[in-house]
Amino acid sequence: MEEKLNLCLGCLEEKHGEGPCIFCGYSDETPHLPSYLSPGTTLNDRYLVGRLLRYNGESATYLAFDTVMQKKIWIKEYMPDTLCARVRGSSLISVNQQNLAPYKTFMSEFTELNKLLSKMRTLSHVNPALELFAENNTTYVTFDVIDGVTLKEYLQENAGELSWDEVKSLFPPIFTTISLVHNAGIVHRGISPDTIWITSEGELKISDFCITASRTNNTELAPELFAGYAAPEQYASSNWQGTWTDVYGICAVLYRILTGCMPTEAVSRVGNDNLCEPSSVNNNIPTNVSKVIMGGLTLSGDMRIQTVTELVTKLFEQPEYLTPSAGRTATIAIPRQSMSPSVNKKVNGNNNPHKKKPNKKKKKASNMRIPIIVFVVTVGILLALALGLMGWVDNTAPDVSYTTPYYSTLSTDPVPVTTIETTMGFVQTYEMSEFVGKNFELIKNSPTYQGWLTFVPTYVYDDEHAKDIIIEQSIPAKETVYAGTSIQLKISLGPSKVEIPDHFGLTEKDYIEILDKAGIKYEIIKQPDTGFVTGYVIKTEHDTPETTVDVEKGEILKVFICDNGDAENPTTDISLEEGLDTFGTGW
Repeated sequence: MEEKLNLCLGCLEEKHGEGPCIFCGYSDETPHLPSYLSPGTTLNDRYLVGRLLRYNGESATYLAFDTVMQKKIWIKEYMPDTLCARVRGSSLISVNQQNLAPYKTFMSEFTELNKLLSKMRTLSHVNPALELFAENNTTYVTFDVIDGVTLKEYLQENAGELSWDEVKSLFPPIFTTISLVHNAGIVHRGISPDTIWITSEGELKISDFCITASRTNNTELAPELFAGYAAPEQYASSNWQGTWTDVYGICAVLYRILTGCMPTEAVSRVGNDNLCEPSSVNNNIPTNVSKVIMGGLTLSGDMRIQTVTELVTKLFEQPEYLTPSAGRTATIAIPRQSMSPSVNKKVNGNNNPHKKKPNKKKKKASNMRIPIIVFVVTVGILLALALGLMGWVDNTAPDVSYTTPYYSTLSTDPVPVTTIETTMGFVQTYEMSEFVGKNFELIKNSPTYQGWLTFVPTYVYDDEHAKDIIIEQSIPAKETVYAGTSIQLKISLGPSKVEIPDHFGLTEKDYIEILDKAGIKYEIIKQPDTGFVTGYVIKTEHDTPETTVDVEKGEILKVFICDNGDAENPTTDISLEEGLDTFGTGW
């Protein structure tokens, strides 16, 4: 392989003449760490290994060249250097008998983690595993090279920080992705500017998933903890970790991006928590966002925001409307049982209801109570009748299941509310919001619009808008309306033609779940196949790249599932786990 390829092992670009590479300056005489693979090593009769990119207590990652696909890749080698060593002058890894049990246990976890990542090819903001194979008494995983820079490098090129508006447009897809990864049972534990990438298309990707032990202190592996971004529970193996651990990492990243300052390391905060609130460092950060970030950086895991969904809800549903603004009366935030006294105070001009008054005035107030109540009820009835004549409500909508792809489309600004005096008394008016281009699922669940606005959705397929995005609204933005108004919204169901999802390495259950989310109808066909394990997807009716299904016309996709009966799996190829166990027993 090496004779046919004339590549620089530092950048894997075509070499031009002798001496150092004109692109990266790498030379064949450049020394390398003896504990890791030598540049020029061939793996799986396919991959040419280049220079070492990074390593931690779990693994080492190399730049490599795929001679079959003719492209650069990243290849990760399971290499816990506290438990094993490289045989001198060889690619083989040797393990002492006393370390064999933890070595194999962690390798099994490493394998399972990357098998799960290989099933996430439909998540565009994760860098999924491509292939797993066993060689040299260890396991290797391949990944696509991300065309872009890390968030850390991006910040260095952009004055060290970003505005909240920039974060709102950039980060919601990665929030959704991390939430989906959590639903699959994976916790990253290393979310930081070093593991988040910004691609050349301006999208975020998250990389460098590792097993639990390598991101936790006091285990058999050398820990990789990102100072300032690692949660307190990662510093002691006895503490519980979970989705809240990644919430800490996300909030630490947001803190760093918005303030330009890395948050204080968690262990330094214990006993003397002097971490400044983000808004005190940068007063351009919205107050609510600042408080939510601090809620995600709470030292106690139990008291911290627990999930990414909860975090996003708090970040993007800014409750500033709960506090009356200057020049406005934010009466929508007043509990229902308190509204009558509020109205009474305005009608009577009583600014101090707790002040004691002479009995004579009490009697007078008591005598006035009944006509006021009658007046308020009458006003309510008249308003209801008027609005009933003015608006037409169509409560019909297709029975469609849908998901929320993004969180960024929810406005964080309060709705302007004014209390005006009419011939019928005091009436609340509202300024209509701009809904076009926003996510309907978040809009309809937002407390901002509850109690005064009714949504009447109509669902249509639209090739230009993502699923759940609002295309049209019947009442223009900024128009003044009364409580009880109904607004008709046209909601996108997404493109009418959907690309068939990749089924590589997926079981029937996993693939059906993906098809259901994509809105694709399917027909399951089971058949024997000696090259597959029972229950796994063999192929679909159309196994060509970028083939689509017309979901609007109800086109049905045929999915072929392996069913080898009750007999033992006759395949001659052993699974990855069986292969690992096979070569593992000889150590």
